[in-house]
Amino acid sequence: MFLRGMEGFDANIASGLADMADLQNGKGDFFNDLIALLLENCAGVELFSRGKVPGLIIPNHNLDVTYPSSGTIKFLLEAKAVGTPKHPGSPKAKPMGRSGSADLDKRVKEIGFKTIDLKLEHSRIASSEGHSPNSMTGDLSAWLKQSDPQCYVFIAARVVGDKDLARVIRFADLAGLVSDAVGLFCFRPTSEKSPTTYQSMAVPPHLEIGRVLFRACQSLTALKDNRSD
Repeated sequence: MFLRGMEGFDANIASGLADMADLQNGKGDFFNDLIALLLENCAGVELFSRGKVPGLIIPNHNLDVTYPSSGTIKFLLEAKAVGTPKHPGSPKAKPMGRSGSADLDKRVKEIGFKTIDLKLEHSRIASSEGHSPNSMTGDLSAWLKQSDPQCYVFIAARVVGDKDLARVIRFADLAGLVSDAVGLFCFRPTSEKSPTTYQSMAVPPHLEIGRVLFRACQSLTALKDNRSD
């Protein structure tokens, strides 16, 4: 069903029916809302958008999906949809369209900085309240995975070939170094003549979106149970 949804979005983009706002945000917003809904139903919690959340360096982060609704954030979700077919606004694009990996370098850097900034601020708050935060060692990735808020990243990528798929997987693994886990769903056109008819692509087990959704659900369930104690 998700693939059919992506086909519908991209068919409208390729035909010119979708406007620039749809092109920039349509698939991403849909994917974001879908992941949030799945986790809410699985964990029995309500997830929230929160603005002006302070980091250690940046005073205001706008976060689409968080838990809980107030106080210090314990869970953060980042969902990204990348890759587009050729459309009237990109007449010079290749027939298969823009690769899924084209924008991931920038996206992963943004995710990494946001995660580090928020986790450092959480550590500062914990220290100011008399708690002993996780000590920073030479392994930044290990420290990040031991520190709140828990950050899960989900990526839906339209890829245009094996090399593009490999690059997307590489960027997902890089995102996994600065977040708690990354779930990846990749799909590609069935042929150059059918650029908006898709088939799903296999990814490494540790990135499979179903596995990571289950892990995120377990994390949220534990956070909910701890708040009710």
